[in-house]
Amino acid sequence: MVEARTETIRGIAHMNVRRIKPPRSLAEIAADQIRNAIVTGAFKLGENISEDRLVAQMGISRTPIRDAMAILSREGLVVVRPKRGSFVFETSLEDLGAICEYRQMLEAQGTRAAMRADRTGFLDTLNTLVEQMEIALSQGKVVEYGQLDSAFHQAAFDHCGNSYLRDSYALAAGRIAALRANITAPYKARRAESMAEHRKMLDMLTREDFAAYDAALAVHVQRTADVYQKALAEGHLGPVRDSSKRLAT
Repeated sequence: MVEARTETIRGIAHMNVRRIKPPRSLAEIAADQIRNAIVTGAFKLGENISEDRLVAQMGISRTPIRDAMAILSREGLVVVRPKRGSFVFETSLEDLGAICEYRQMLEAQGTRAAMRADRTGFLDTLNTLVEQMEIALSQGKVVEYGQLDSAFHQAAFDHCGNSYLRDSYALAAGRIAALRANITAPYKARRAESMAEHRKMLDMLTREDFAAYDAALAVHVQRTADVYQKALAEGHLGPVRDSSKRLAT
């Protein structure tokens, strides 16, 4: 009997089983949808995110919606104002300057780490993304282009092999993506300019010309602040007061 039990245990030990992932909460699912609406520009900077509308659209109660807002608040994407509601974050020139400086420093180091840890995989990813960006640009797919742009810059941290660098970039990645969507969306010429800059940065990394890459990255990031001032002056960054936008499902 002992031998039979031992064989049974051995059989179980050698079963081809996989770890079961715990189910995601409603708050996490809701946060994903709201986050996507923010980083793609469906919700504008400073816009009030109607709790009633989210309840109606998502078909869930207020509790997971409020928990989702708490998640997004910790990520810096949402500001929860007592008795007033939840709003997409807003920025200022001073804050934008700090984000650009933070981003430039991290991307320069993240790129070097990715080139050391996984040069081939990293460059293959960038090549694929640049090809997809060119297609999206040629077809006028503004949202898709912005998502691919974000993925281009995220790639360094996906391949760097350093969780501290990756987590540090994640602190601002959502804000950077949202700013990119809100700032570049109105300007077709800026997207074409951005595309050329990404091609050049990829070429510099392929040649491992890090000095040229650092200079190109600095120009690329600084344009964010320049275009922000233009977009702000032309009224492209204000919140939509009577919005009929809907979350992607």
